[in-house]
Amino acid sequence: MKNICIITAKGNNTSIRNKNLLDVCGKSLLEYQINAAKEATLIDDIYISTECKLIKAEAIKHNIKIIDRPKSLSLPSTNHGDVIIHAAKSVSEMIGNNIDTITILLGNTVFNRGIDIDNNISTLMNNPDASSTMTVWQAQDDHPYRAMTINQKGYLQSWMNPKAHAFVDTNRQSYPNVFYYDQGPWTVRYEVLIKSEKNSPSPACWWWMGENCIPIIRKWITGKDVHDSLDVEIAKSFVKDNLWRFM
Repeated sequence: MKNICIITAKGNNTSIRNKNLLDVCGKSLLEYQINAAKEATLIDDIYISTECKLIKAEAIKHNIKIIDRPKSLSLPSTNHGDVIIHAAKSVSEMIGNNIDTITILLGNTVFNRGIDIDNNISTLMNNPDASSTMTVWQAQDDHPYRAMTINQKGYLQSWMNPKAHAFVDTNRQSYPNVFYYDQGPWTVRYEVLIKSEKNSPSPACWWWMGENCIPIIRKWITGKDVHDSLDVEIAKSFVKDNLWRFM
């Protein structure tokens, strides 16, 4: 049984043109993900799901197999889960059903390493009742208790129900633990992934991860992907200063 890595990287980006191929300190964002997947000792095969000719050329340069993503799954409105399931089924058609796990990486970040991928996979392997693993960070200042919205008059108000908000302390240490996905590796059992449906029990909106998802807790900065020029500068600073030493 194989552990497969699928990197999702479409070319039709609405934020930064050719974002996945953006150069950060001499490497494209996509190359950082390819290298992380190659460094992982538990990954058997690596694939890239894309519709973009430029990304396909990059994949060929690094000897990575390509999954041809249809245009219907390359739109800004496309659900990421549909892309992942299409990719997983495509891999199954190529190599058969001897797939144990699927690890998904985003193509637009520098914040993943082989050790992170191996940690996801080994954690899932060591927990037979689990369906998946997901890297997350713990919220404190960004806790939902502190979330606000803008009302019809243009003023800030609590996002929470006013009656519930009345009991919220300003001391963040009093809040219950809350976690957010940090744009790192997802690892899910293949059999769980292909049977998943959009209304199935799952962590938050990641319905393809199954019901029993184990959190892999990382520090916040490790989960920053690239959507604008500030994100690019953060990524460059992280690489130049080798901030992995603090992780």
